[in-house]
Amino acid sequence: MGVAGVCLFGSLPAKATARLQTWQFDTGQNRLVFTTEGGVQPQVSWLTNPRRLVIDLPGILSETALGDQFVGGAVQAVRVTQVDAHTTRMVLELNPSYDLDPKQVKVWGLTSQQWVVQLPGATPAPPANDSIVIPDFSKAAVRPLTAVGDDPLPPRLSRNQVNTTAVRATATVLRGVQVTAEGFFIHSAGAIPQVQVYRTRDANQTRQLVIDVLDAAIVPGLAPDALPQGRYGIQSWSLTQFATAPPAVRITLSLEGYSPDWQITPLTSGGIWVTPIGVAPSQIAAPPTTVVLPVVQAAAPVPIGSSTAAPQPTLSPSVQQAAVPNRSQVLVMLDPGHGGVDPGAVGIGGLQEKGVVLAVAQHTAAALRAQGVAVQFTRQGDQTVDLQPRTEMADAARATVFVSIHANAVNMQRPEVNGLETYYYSDAGRVLATALQNHVLSVLPTHDRGVRQARFWVLRRTSMPAALIEIGFVTGATDAPKLRDPRWQAQMGQAIAQGILNYLQGQP
Repeated sequence: MGVAGVCLFGSLPAKATARLQTWQFDTGQNRLVFTTEGGVQPQVSWLTNPRRLVIDLPGILSETALGDQFVGGAVQAVRVTQVDAHTTRMVLELNPSYDLDPKQVKVWGLTSQQWVVQLPGATPAPPANDSIVIPDFSKAAVRPLTAVGDDPLPPRLSRNQVNTTAVRATATVLRGVQVTAEGFFIHSAGAIPQVQVYRTRDANQTRQLVIDVLDAAIVPGLAPDALPQGRYGIQSWSLTQFATAPPAVRITLSLEGYSPDWQITPLTSGGIWVTPIGVAPSQIAAPPTTVVLPVVQAAAPVPIGSSTAAPQPTLSPSVQQAAVPNRSQVLVMLDPGHGGVDPGAVGIGGLQEKGVVLAVAQHTAAALRAQGVAVQFTRQGDQTVDLQPRTEMADAARATVFVSIHANAVNMQRPEVNGLETYYYSDAGRVLATALQNHVLSVLPTHDRGVRQARFWVLRRTSMPAALIEIGFVTGATDAPKLRDPRWQAQMGQAIAQGILNYLQGQP
């Protein structure tokens, strides 16, 4: 592929455990959007001989169905290969007439799994027949289909829009959108909706969530006023009918700056759920929530032919502390341990850890929000959440701190074991853990079991200062009655909140 090149952005080490799910190059916006199963940080490099843009995805496997695709315009083609057992490589072959300045290439993550590679503006030849890109679900890729309508990525919308055109009978009919306590429900009739989802931005850099529904039509008479307006951080909705073969409907959600990312779930019984990730809809009310991830500038060029990822830099405590913003920009990620099928520790009288820590976390959140601090949860109720998604939620939300709340346990024959202990992994985590431990001990009478270092997943795999606090023993004769008491749960939650505030107020 040539020997002359320069690395534009760094990458993180990873094992190849996730797959490249979808990608799409939008010729109108001159950008590549791709989605992976797990979190990834791309390594983008520029080749001068031949002139190509190379995106390496450490830890990502590729499917043969996501292989080479002709694009046309500034980018002639996109090629996807498995460069080695640990890395997927995407190569953008440029039109010789396209004068690309690699310094103007921008890369950002909408989440840790959805990324955008934005090329500078160009004036490529328009696609033949005014084609747009609509997904080919049989190959999990994309293909051009002749369509009638405007640009596939509409400009920023200040109000809802419904754009219809006559189409043949379709397998699915979209009937409208309903606001619910869980998010939004898109009503449909007919076959199970076939959807393709990607995240992008309009010309004003407003985040957009785009849902393409294949072989679908808009029910006659659906009016823009029937769609939600300004709810849950969704600025507006746009439904556009395309006379493709088969017909397709593009649903575009323009997101406010404080909107979280959203999960799209088609149902076998019909309809599509649109639910927020990592936060309850009722908590989506104000800034500073964001899911845009920073891209780290590489300190030195990485050879194009090398698949070895650059090591992740380790920040000193002073660097992490200096990165903490003022209170109006702080986001605390609270992690109530266990949940769902995992009750956690079970103690005296059947006392379950998962219920106690969720109640305490809710009191912590209420106290923090009363002080103007934004809060998100890794779980809202009695839900089963694995360890990896918990840390991914924190990274995707760019949380300032991560606090995991647990209750301890030993053998039921050891009721004399009671007390509070807090764990950390990094130096910055130690400062946070110490602030939590010290304040709780200052306001609640309990045995001090100390601040300790540990290699818990949620402490090692978070990129921000993180601490895990064990608020007491469900097996302890002294602790168990307290853990069961709602009044004590409220006091503990408020004490943890103040410990977090003490830590934040101590930052430069």
